[in-house]
Amino acid sequence: MQVDQKRLKLFLLDSGLAASKDISEAEKKAKKTSRDLDDILVSEGKIPEDDMRRLQAYILGIPFVNLEKEKLDTKVLNLIPEPIARNPTIVA
Repeated sequence: MQVDQKRLKLFLLDSGLAASKDISEAEKKAKKTSRDLDDILVSEGKIPEDDMRRLQAYILGIPFVNLEKEKLDTKVLNLIPEPIARNPTIVA
């Protein structure tokens, strides 16, 4: 699922996560490079990636869960074939 870029911009402004100047500059770069607004803001360090993902999850109505520090049992990990597990939309 992708967040509509106009909606993302409104939430970014409303939440105060990014300044309107940074968003305007990122929008210009996004049009020139055919990249998404969120990708530009994160790659340029204007917004931390976790904050962007939390905001996107909020907009989509999906709970945000950070599994970075969680240790998963290898038995669980082995249930999913590696090529499928490497897909960023899969959570074991």
